[in-house]
This record gives sequence, structure tokens and C-alpha cells, in this order.
Amino acid sequence: MIDYLLNFKKKIGFSDFFVKVIESFFGRGSFIVFSLLFTFICARLYGPELFGEYTYAFTLVTLLMILAKAGMDEGLIYSLPKDKYKNVSLSFIVNIAISVIIITISWFVIDDIYLKFMLPLIWLVSAEQLFFGIYRSEGKIKEFYYIYGLLSMILRVMMIILFYYIFGKNEYSIAIAIYISFIFSNSIYFWRNKQKFKKVIVDKKFLLYSFPLVIATMMGSLINKIDIVMLGSMSNSFSVGVYQVTAQISKVVQVMLMVFNTVFAPKVAHLYHQGKESELIGLYIKGTRILALLALMVTIPILFFSDPLLSLFGEEFKYGQEALIMKCVGQFVNIAVGGVWLMLSMTGNPKFQMYANTFAFMVNIILNYFLIPKYDINGAAFASMITLVITNVIGYIVVAKSFKARVFKFF
Repeated sequence: MIDYLLNFKKKIGFSDFFVKVIESFFGRGSFIVFSLLFTFICARLYGPELFGEYTYAFTLVTLLMILAKAGMDEGLIYSLPKDKYKNVSLSFIVNIAISVIIITISWFVIDDIYLKFMLPLIWLVSAEQLFFGIYRSEGKIKEFYYIYGLLSMILRVMMIILFYYIFGKNEYSIAIAIYISFIFSNSIYFWRNKQKFKKVIVDKKFLLYSFPLVIATMMGSLINKIDIVMLGSMSNSFSVGVYQVTAQISKVVQVMLMVFNTVFAPKVAHLYHQGKESELIGLYIKGTRILALLALMVTIPILFFSDPLLSLFGEEFKYGQEALIMKCVGQFVNIAVGGVWLMLSMTGNPKFQMYANTFAFMVNIILNYFLIPKYDINGAAFASMITLVITNVIGYIVVAKSFKARVFKFF
């Protein structure tokens, strides 16, 4: 069915770019659906508190994972069009080394046994992101998501159900299911890409290009994750569990930008290295206008039906209704400006994103610090919304001036 739709789009004149966007849509869509299913089943079987403990631990893992991948996933997207597979082996060697260092240091710093148990996931998650960079650059979106968004997620869902009936309510059951799914997916990625691992060549330009992306990505992820981390330390597991459900639902809005950027990043790199700036600007403008319209069409129904959506996860999750609304508004602004930071990073200017995200992160920390104690998850959601708006408006202004690209009539 998917192949039929893709062939149909080709016949009516869709460019290869939009064909890849469609592939990414189905792939990312399956991942979002199974992620929501995973969240739904965990919330139902294990309850908000155990699910909150897992969420808190995995959030810390994903933040530390950013340091482990060291911006090399986007670095590969940028370098593969001109250097081919020159930096693939180097990327994975550096990733392993950094992962070992982070895991070792964290092991001695962290006291929580459950968090320690989750630490090796730092390497597994970061390695998967490096493979993602290779697949994106090569345009093999469908192949990657078949493993990442379908097979791996189905396995994960099956495992948490199986372990629940074998071991009962236990947060380690969730963790082991996650381990199994990541080991499974990374094993397949390596087997299918083993011929791309060649002699290790230390390319300083590649590493220097990737470095600002480490900070930019870390700050960007902290903006998205620090609310959960601060809720976990300043509130309780119940609030973390409820808040995570609101974040998962709001990602239904965000998925459109994820889908677009999955294909947009390598396309920007290819057009930039080929000197086709006018084509690049036109692609950004058209794509962003479509994204803004689609985001509006998805956001409005979620806002109207926020209460019944949350009640599907359990009556106690209706506590997050106001937080869900604010999260969705923030995501709408995020999507409406398109892939602004990729326009900069994939054209050799990753520092802009680093500066803007660092500033936004500081704003987010301050807002969370003052708002969470008083307003709990609503304070965290408000901080997240304001931060997303600030970051993306700044990005849009920089891109509009740098490329003379006006997406909207009056802005």
C-alpha cells in the first residue's frame, strides 16, 4: 500500500524530496504510534509512579547520549555528500570512547541503583543515532524506520507485556525491554552497514564541525527534557508520569517537523555543496508553509479534545490537561517556522544554534526553578512553551536575514 502511494506521488509530479518526506511520514508515524502504545501500556500496567521512575531514568540517559554521539550524527549528514564514508569508522570509535567515559563517571556520581542499571543505554542509543545519520544522508528513510519504528517498537511493546505477566509490577521489566529493543535494532544496523566501516582516519575538520552541534543539540534536548528532570527532583514520580504522557501526546504535533527534518537535513547539505542556494531557499519556504498549515490542522483538534485524550490513559492523567494545551501551543510555533536550525547547521554555520539554544536553556532553567514549586506540571509546561517560542522565533529571524527568505507575508 505504501509503495503504491509513493509511486502515485511520483506520477503526479512530486519531487524525490517529497517522496522521501512521505516515506519518513509513514516511518516516523509508526514510531509515534508504537511509542504512544508503549506509553499507554506502561501507564496502564505499571501505573504513573513506576512509569515515572523509568521516564526520569531514560530522560537522563538520552541527555547523556547527546554527549556520547558528539554531534557526529549531523556531522555525517554534512560530510557524507563530499567525503563519502571517510568519517564513519572515526565516528563510532569516538562514540564508544566517549560513552565509556560518561558511563564510568556517571556510575560513581549516581547513587540510585536503577539509574546505574540504565547507564549502558547511553552507548546503545547514541550508536543508533549515528546509524540514523548514515541512513538519512543516503536517503534510506524507509529502511531505517522499518527497523526503528516498526520491528524494534513491536518487540519493545511485546516485552513489557510479557515481563509484566512473568515478573509483575517492576520498573526493571520496562528497562530490560528497552535494552532488548536497542540491542536488536543496533545489531541489524551494523550488519547492514558493516561494509562502510573502513580504516580509521582522524579528520580534524569533521570533529571541529561536529563540536558546536554537541552543545547545540545538548541545549536543545535539555530544553525538551529539563522539565522532566526538574519535576523528578522538585516534585514526585506521579507528576513525572503524568507530564510524560502530555509530552507524548504533544509529539503528535511535533512529528510533522521530525518527518520533514529527517529528509530536509541531507537535502540541505547536498544542495549547499552543489551551490544551489536558490533551490534551497525555495524548498525551505514551500516546506515551511505546508508545515505551518498541517500543524494548525493537528493542533486544534488536540486542544479541543485534550480531556478525553488524557482520560484514555487513566482518570488520574486528566490532571495534565492544562499542561498538554501549553505543550501543544509550543510545538505549533516550533513547527510553524520549519527547519530553521538545519538551514544554518547544514550550510556550515552550526554556531548560531549553539548560541540560541544556550540562551533558551538558561531561560528554561530559570522559569522551571520558579514555576514548578508553585504550579507543578503546569509551571513546567509553561516554561517549555515560552522557551520553544523564543528559540524558534530567533532561528526564523536569523534564517530570514541570512538567506533573504520570507515565509510569511508579514513576518
